[in-house]
Amino acid sequence: MKELTKRKKIIGTIETVLAAAVIIIAVVTAPKLSAQKEEKTSAAASETAAATQAVTKTEQEKTEPTTSSVGIGVQPIGEYSLNGYIVVTGDAAMEMYSIASTKLKEYAASANNLASKIPSSKVYVMLAPTRMEFYGPEEYRTGSHSQQMGISTAYLALNPEVTGVDAYSEIARHTDEYEYFRTDHHWTARGAYYAYKAFCESAGLTCTPLDSFQSGKLDDFVGSMYRYTQSENLKKNPDYVEYFLPRYDVSAESFSTADMTDGKPLRVISTNITDESSKYLAFIQGDKPLIKMVSSCGSGKKVLLIKESYGNALAPFLLDTFSEVYVLDPRQESIQSMNIPSFVENNGIDTVLFCNYTMVPSNSKYMNALNAMIGA
Repeated sequence: MKELTKRKKIIGTIETVLAAAVIIIAVVTAPKLSAQKEEKTSAAASETAAATQAVTKTEQEKTEPTTSSVGIGVQPIGEYSLNGYIVVTGDAAMEMYSIASTKLKEYAASANNLASKIPSSKVYVMLAPTRMEFYGPEEYRTGSHSQQMGISTAYLALNPEVTGVDAYSEIARHTDEYEYFRTDHHWTARGAYYAYKAFCESAGLTCTPLDSFQSGKLDDFVGSMYRYTQSENLKKNPDYVEYFLPRYDVSAESFSTADMTDGKPLRVISTNITDESSKYLAFIQGDKPLIKMVSSCGSGKKVLLIKESYGNALAPFLLDTFSEVYVLDPRQESIQSMNIPSFVENNGIDTVLFCNYTMVPSNSKYMNALNAMIGA
């Protein structure tokens, strides 16, 4: 039995290394795929595995293994239990993920569509892996549950003018740090920073070292995973919310519509939240329809961040690079009449960044709203 377990671990390690090669190729080349018939999740996994086998030796040598040591890549876990679609491992809980190949390609098609309508602006896509990918049981992060393969599927469907940001590899290099909450489904500000770093590298922008930011934290945060599971282990082992303050003078307003006539002052970072379940609101005060933030960084660059709540922790870092940061949440009904291409053109926005966690392409409500705002 021990020998069998050892062989399974070795096989799992090899699969992970090979899958890592696929996503790096996808990010670098992002070729346009030919139209294909819709396939089942298991077929998607087989398709990706075949692509993995086609990786050349040279490309494999360039791929950093994500399971080479404790602290890098996948982390060891102990016993776990299931609570619906939530996996509970000791003092942590996380959502299950399954590859939905057709939905991932449709997500890529949305980014392609927007890029075709705003040729003067550069479009980037960043799909963020969740805690499950690095801290979950092997059977829920490999094969048809591999977020790395899911991200690769989306990135391979991007047109050449759209860049897929490899946040995955940067996050994988720092899994011995506090990148994900245990009691909540979001990444932390530290995890978001490493995604921001990957974006800067993709866009040819300078990334400020993390220790250059003034930081602080809010203790005793118990988030969404506790609310779903009511696990006493999660309740007894709360998270903390680490935050990093902008280095420049900044101002921000939130709006309910695209004409931006009803602005309300907004705090980019809130440092005095006391409710234990609300401390992720430290980042841009949570989910607003539309936000405009202005930075004295002096770059003259403007970015539109299209996001759900994962983007909240990322948004403050963009103020270190862009003079104007617009943040759009397509889920909010008051903003759904916006035409995104017109908004980009009218506001002189030169960069658009999609930042979504890997569950979003399968969220029909989000995707329907997004596609309506992009236009046919």
